[in-house]
Amino acid sequence: MKNTRQALREFGASFMGPAFLVYAKAVETQGVGRIPICLAREGWCFERLLSRLQARELIALDHAPCYLKVSRTLLFRANLGEEFLWPLALGNDFEGDVLDLMRKRFGLQMHEAFSVLPAELLQMHVKLPEQQEDVIQWLTPHLERLKTLVAPTRQGVMAYLESLGLTQGPQSVMLDLGYSGTIQKLLTRMMQRDTHGLYYVATKPGKSLQGDATAHLTGVFREGIGWGEGYQMLDRSLLFESLMTAPHGQVVDVREDSDGGFEFCYGRQAATQRHFQDLQEVFDGAIDQVATWIDSGVSFTPEEVEQMYENFATRQGAIPQCAWHLFFVDDDFSGNGILNPLALFNI
Repeated sequence: MKNTRQALREFGASFMGPAFLVYAKAVETQGVGRIPICLAREGWCFERLLSRLQARELIALDHAPCYLKVSRTLLFRANLGEEFLWPLALGNDFEGDVLDLMRKRFGLQMHEAFSVLPAELLQMHVKLPEQQEDVIQWLTPHLERLKTLVAPTRQGVMAYLESLGLTQGPQSVMLDLGYSGTIQKLLTRMMQRDTHGLYYVATKPGKSLQGDATAHLTGVFREGIGWGEGYQMLDRSLLFESLMTAPHGQVVDVREDSDGGFEFCYGRQAATQRHFQDLQEVFDGAIDQVATWIDSGVSFTPEEVEQMYENFATRQGAIPQCAWHLFFVDDDFSGNGILNPLALFNI
């Protein structure tokens, strides 16, 4: 019987390896002259993939990849109170009270929310996106207090971006699973620099004007597809999201310290963070397999990768039991808490 370590590595090779291969080659060809910026929790894995392939001279990148510790929640917090934020921050599903919304979507701590918003408002029930206009109306009288509250976060984010050289110099190609490019759009507006995003799936590809700068979004496997249209790499993307995470979980705040460094605050850990040594075996199995394929001249078409993913995503028993404990994802953003996609999709 195979030991667990070897079984996890083989699972990573077959489940994540094909998509990694196609994506890494796309970064190589479409990121010429740009710095690969690996975003959010998924970015930790992408940075590891690209750095190891580059170190072994299996792909050629003009600049070393950079892991950017950001999240939607962090950037929503940093821009809370700004009018441009509302369509991005309130357009996704959420149901709960306003206090939950402020905590889970904007990263406010409970005492912060009560310090700037009336208790009766925080207790009101909200359902998004149906009540977008209601939420905007409720929060408008309190915008200045909200802006003051999050000013240190915004300053921390900007200082962090500047410290990495992202506000000047070569343009970036931002890397993430997808889908509508919210993080890329927020960074584009904050830096006021054109950016290029390369995603597994881009639901809204093309140009998006953000202030005086433009975010360009491209999908490697599919573009312009919607949720619920039967495309499993999107509809069941929680399977990838569960695994493609960072050891620290979601970043919810960042502050510059007195030594010029940065202090990051993180959200709660899901099972993948508690068992990260197992997840690293999955990553390493996938990355080593990609290296072997490139060295041997093996390639896949996007359509072949889609079919392989669909086999895992729709067939009971396709995902080995040794990896079941890794399939949990934090969906506080939508008010759902921790989700188990294997149970959700009945696989």
